[in-house]
This record gives sequence, C-alpha cells and structure tokens, in this order.
Amino acid sequence: MRRTSHIHVSEETLEFHRRSLVIDLHTDSLIAAKLLGMDLSKRHRAPRGFRPWMLHADVPKLAQGGVDGVWLGIVTHPWPHRGFARASANIDYAEFVLRKNAGRLRAATRAEDVLRAKEEGRISVMLGVEGMHMLSGTVESIRGLYDRGVRYITLAHFSSNRFAVTSATKRKKSAALPSAGIEAVELMNDLGMLVDVAHVHTDLIAEVCARSRDPVIVSHGAAAAVRPTFRNLTDRDIRDIAGTGGVIGLIYADHWLSCEGPRPTLDVVVDHADHIRELVGVDHLALGSDWDGFIRTPVGMDDATDLPRLTQLFLDRGYGYDDVEKILGLNFMRVFRQVCG
Repeated sequence: MRRTSHIHVSEETLEFHRRSLVIDLHTDSLIAAKLLGMDLSKRHRAPRGFRPWMLHADVPKLAQGGVDGVWLGIVTHPWPHRGFARASANIDYAEFVLRKNAGRLRAATRAEDVLRAKEEGRISVMLGVEGMHMLSGTVESIRGLYDRGVRYITLAHFSSNRFAVTSATKRKKSAALPSAGIEAVELMNDLGMLVDVAHVHTDLIAEVCARSRDPVIVSHGAAAAVRPTFRNLTDRDIRDIAGTGGVIGLIYADHWLSCEGPRPTLDVVVDHADHIRELVGVDHLALGSDWDGFIRTPVGMDDATDLPRLTQLFLDRGYGYDDVEKILGLNFMRVFRQVCG
C-alpha cells in the first residue's frame, strides 16, 4: 500500500468535504488555549519547542478545515479534589469563548442546534467532560453538568475513580463496574446524555454496553488489533459498542495509531477505520481527533486545516461518498439525535 505525506486534495473532494456535515467528537483545544494564555478565536503557530500544544484547532483553523461541529473537552488533573468546581470553571471559560465568537460559534446541546449552526455558517460547539473524577464523588453532579450544557461524560480518564476503572490501571487484570458507576450510567440515560467509554477498562466497556439503554460512544479511540496498547479498543470492545448502536471517534494521536517510528503517515488512521469497518460496518465510525490533547499528529495532518486530506484518503482507499459522509458526521448525528434529541 502506497503511503505518502503529499496528499493532493482534488477540487471535487474539497467541494464534497465542504458540503458534508463534519463533526469532531473530542478536542482539548479549549484547555490548551486557557493554559497557554492564547486566544482561541485567533490563528496560532506552534509555541517554540512545545509542539504538542500548538492549537491544532483554533477557530480559524476549524473553519478552514471545514469542521461544522466540535466537542470541546472539559479536562482537569486526574484527582477528585475540587473536581466539580474545576470543571465548572472550565465551562465558564467555554461560555466566555462562545460569547466572544458569537458570530462564528454556536452552543449546541442537540442535533437540531448543529444543523442550524451549519445553515448559519457557524461552527457548533458541544461540551464533553473527560473523566468522572470531576464529579467530586457525587452522582448528582451529573445533573449539574447537564444543566451547564454538558452532553457527554467519559467514565474515566488516565486515573480510576469511584465510578469507573481506567484502561491505564496497572493494579487490576479484571474489573467490574462499581455501584456508583451503574447509578451514573442510569442517570445519564435518564437525562439524555451520551455515555463515553474512551479510556475505560475493557471489562467495564462490556458491562456499560450491556447496561446502557442508549448507544454508547468512544469519543476518541483506535483499534488494538492495529496498534496493541492498553489505550486502544479490543475487537470485543468494538463489537460491544456497535451492538448498542454507538460510534467510535477515530483518534489522530500518532502514539495510539502506530508503534512504528518516528511518525506514521495519515494513512494509519484509515488502517484503523478499515479494521473497525470489517468488524462491525461503516455505520459505527466517526471522527475524534484529540487535537491539542498533548499529542503529535500523523505526517500529513499538522492541524485542523488538513482535515480534507483525510477525506481524500478515505476516497482513495475505496470508501464510497455515502460512507465517507457517514464517517464525517452523519453516523454521530444519528446517535446524537437518538440520545440527546
């Protein structure tokens, strides 16, 4: 298979990409901008000597890359002390960014908001909390986050909490969903909030998928069969998620995509898509970049402006226009509409 960083995007592909509904299920750009003291509304170059946080996805780059909707991650350090207060402070910052960019961004909590934003020529912004350590140990905090506009919560991040065990744990070979985790999933189903199992222990993924009444998502992930690592999804995980009707957002972080160095090309993202498609079909694929999540992207995608290159690669690898349109956004919109209205 020919791999190259020099991807020519045809005019036909660019027009198709612009016409399609393009949704990204997870970026850390909000927190990166806040920590670095940068204005997300302006185009930024990489800070000297610190390339992982280069603001892959500031507002001008998202617009140039044809992104119609983006989930901004609400992220804090992985310890529960003042977790809810810290999450609330980051939501305050998200609301500030939305107000400042009212002409270009639109808050979205349901599918119709996303469609309306595209009609208006604005980018829809949705909020996802990465890790239940931000609940400060209280299930009812989920309701508080919902009231602030959050529409997905990842059960765990790189640390375990009283609701879920992380995939990064080194202490347990097997795990079960705690009673608090069961209660959390039930409440999220009741509220109409997406349950995200990115970063979650494989045993818990199986149990969450069995218990959830709604489709379960992976906001940003990859296939362990292509890149074996604790962070990636086993074939069982992929089948369980698909069995709920859920979707898997393809991550662009090179470390989770390939162990071949020094840096894989963008084709490796399609390799992971190929594997998932062969297992469960194209209807369970989505985009979940993890831009600005302290990651290095594959060669061929320096930032959000290069996203049409991924669309071109899908087409070059034999994916039909209808299937690519599903991956870019329609698969996720089906789930978003079903769960959140």
